[in-house]
Amino acid sequence: MKKTTRKSLAILTGLGMVLSIAACGSPSDNAGGGDAEGGGTITVVLSNHPWQRALEPLIPEFEKESGIEVKVQTFAEQQARDKILLNLQSKSNAMDVYMTLPSREGPQFSSSGYYEELDDYLESAPEDYKATDFSPGAMDGMQADGATIALPINVEGPVLYYRKDVFDELGLKVPGTMEELIEVSKTIKEQGDGMIPITLRGASAAIPFTFGPFFHGEGLSWTTDGKANFDDPAAATAIDEYATLARDCGPPGVINYSFTESSNLFAQGKVAMELESSNELNSVIGESSTVVDQVGVAPIPAGSVEAAPTALSWGIGMSPFSESKDAAWEFMQWATSPEIQLALTEGEIAPPRDSVAADPEYTDTFDTDAKKEWGEAVADIQANGFVEVGPVGAEAPAMRKVIGDAIGKAILGEITAEQAAAEIQEGLTPLLDTK
Repeated sequence: MKKTTRKSLAILTGLGMVLSIAACGSPSDNAGGGDAEGGGTITVVLSNHPWQRALEPLIPEFEKESGIEVKVQTFAEQQARDKILLNLQSKSNAMDVYMTLPSREGPQFSSSGYYEELDDYLESAPEDYKATDFSPGAMDGMQADGATIALPINVEGPVLYYRKDVFDELGLKVPGTMEELIEVSKTIKEQGDGMIPITLRGASAAIPFTFGPFFHGEGLSWTTDGKANFDDPAAATAIDEYATLARDCGPPGVINYSFTESSNLFAQGKVAMELESSNELNSVIGESSTVVDQVGVAPIPAGSVEAAPTALSWGIGMSPFSESKDAAWEFMQWATSPEIQLALTEGEIAPPRDSVAADPEYTDTFDTDAKKEWGEAVADIQANGFVEVGPVGAEAPAMRKVIGDAIGKAILGEITAEQAAAEIQEGLTPLLDTK
């Protein structure tokens, strides 16, 4: 049985105070819906995600203290998006709060009126909520058309997990560049006694998140003045590096891999390196991991021009069609409060609040080499990350698919990197015209 930590006890002790504060922060004059203090029921739709898994065990205490019943619906990421979009398109009141990735669907949802704007709520929030405490980068990612559309719940980006025992046995150094990453992978393939060198994302919709550092590392932005930059020769270089790693050094079936498959393979001890989200730390050093004592964490390697980690922040938004907006806001305020975000760090959820990131209750938990290295890598993401996970625009999901599909063909060896770059350039152009 998992023991309750000192930090968890402190959070639960202070939860009643947090909820009392939150109840005073609902601007009912513009929120609509019923009175949060009267309880009620809200439905929250979440994606299967480390943040969701860390938050759900705390919700019963929120329900007890607030009198609000929270019905949580959790789905795999794409299923969650489909469910959320269906609710919004039909203007259904069956969903009150939902998990969102503004860097992906923000422009599309905002232009369609699918977010309840939150600036008035934040302006009316009590001082103890510390509405200005979120890091500038995290809050910037929650904006669309000059309005706040969601509240940040985490900070994440790709890092390199690696097996220290494998590196020691083969006399390898942690790669600092993509070129070195490819060379290390080839050495492991040749000398690693059957060990799979590296695992990374190959599924089309998932590729842009981990491909971004390869692309930006060559000194490129997704777009310039509304035009795609895949006609730059450096784009083909980035595609070739990524496809080479996946095709020549990745696991069988990598074309279908996202974070779940990669982390499971790494935790089973079948792969030497994993290029994946910082959010996956708990998966690779958790109780089910067979390599927990051998895990190292390093920042994403640099391209030929610069190190360019992707910085991604998920958020929670309010449906504009909710009939329980006061209760929805109370839940959102609780879930993103300093106290709860501190509690969630126990699940290795990097906090988007500056005060929590600096809190000794959090920093003192970096009590192993892996956690210390992870903390340094996350700090690098927060300081230097590219917040655009793909081209920005109302057609962002379609644009990411164009990128992922072409790189997938390069991974399978169906087209060259140059052909993939040309295909992406051609595919993005009409989609960017509708930005």
